[in-house]
Amino acid sequence: MSEHGDQVQKLLAGLAKHADLVAQAYEGPVSAGDRARNAAIEALFNLSVLKPYDEDVYRLNPRLREFISDHFSSYQAFQALRRVSGTMAQAREQWTELRRLKITGSQRDQARMENALDESIVEIAYSIEHNLAMLHSLISTQYGNVDDLTSKLRQNRYYARQIDAFLRDVESIDAFVDTVSDEAIASGLLHVRSVVSRRLGARRLDWTSQIKDAQNAISKRLFEAKMMEKQLRRLSRFSLWLTRNKTVDGWDVDVKESTSHSVAGAQTLRFRPQPDVADPDPVTMDGVLAAVARLPAKPTPVPAKTDPGPQMLVEDEETVEFQMSVQHAALEELALIANRTHAPISLLEFKRGREPLAETSDAVWMVFACAQLRSRKFRLDFVAEIELDPFPINEHFHDVNVLAPSYDLGPRGSSPK
Repeated sequence: MSEHGDQVQKLLAGLAKHADLVAQAYEGPVSAGDRARNAAIEALFNLSVLKPYDEDVYRLNPRLREFISDHFSSYQAFQALRRVSGTMAQAREQWTELRRLKITGSQRDQARMENALDESIVEIAYSIEHNLAMLHSLISTQYGNVDDLTSKLRQNRYYARQIDAFLRDVESIDAFVDTVSDEAIASGLLHVRSVVSRRLGARRLDWTSQIKDAQNAISKRLFEAKMMEKQLRRLSRFSLWLTRNKTVDGWDVDVKESTSHSVAGAQTLRFRPQPDVADPDPVTMDGVLAAVARLPAKPTPVPAKTDPGPQMLVEDEETVEFQMSVQHAALEELALIANRTHAPISLLEFKRGREPLAETSDAVWMVFACAQLRSRKFRLDFVAEIELDPFPINEHFHDVNVLAPSYDLGPRGSSPK
């Protein structure tokens, strides 16, 4: 492990060893105490975890506090968004210096400058993501870090101004990406062009869309608050009038057609209870059955004796017998034979052996039989000749073999098993 790695490990070990004191410092200032507490404070002070605040009073390092707050999504009231313009200017200067080092051929300084530029690009992307996370958290919780309504409205206006500057910083990324893309080709630094385009240019549209969504949400809340302000002012004046005139019964109002309906008093709406007969609740069912039991019995109507007048005798119609056609009868016979023999049966051979089907053409018989047998789940094997056309449009066949639904023919062209 390198020297920097050892130092990072020692720093994390110190934080873990005095984790209880770090937690207290995150809640507020910590002061000196007994010997063990003073030793822990001194150790964290040497690691720059604690910073002096007052005499024998220390506070947590602001950067460490910011890291912990980001982890817990805990933000202070009126916390400013991170500005990207400073880091963007730093990245531009680093890119200019990197091009100069590339021309002069200083390999060691060029590698260091590439690492510095990469860190700046990562810092820009992280700052934008941090601002978006903070905006979404504050908007979704409706600024839960304050309870006063006026403070919430003031935070809305504050972040509306912050978003305008933040949006301009994000939109300036395009100019930086275009500059690096054009100059990287001429300088032979294509890998830097790829990094900038992938980490900044490709994500700018998504960042801009999220910023505008937050901007729309804040603008909508400010508009709703402005619309409510007039009504609240009226209510406050009316409340003051009622407080000062407690014994007044009311006053007469000249009602016109243009008068608002809210001036008139509310009228009580009459509702008739309707039980839900589909409700399986035992209490509801017991109430419904009790209500049904109290209903009077339905009277039986007595048919009136009237003269039917002259009547007509209607005779039963003759029963129409259905006669099966020759094709249907032959098809039933074919299905019966196929189920018994479990062997392929040729439609043409079956037709030629039946005298009633002599007047039916082969094509009509095969089309009719195939349609009927396919609906009954019979297996149909179309017998075709070898097609010489390399690009056939239609498939031609001259006979069809019929098999029972449970019969397995095997591969096409092979003998049945």
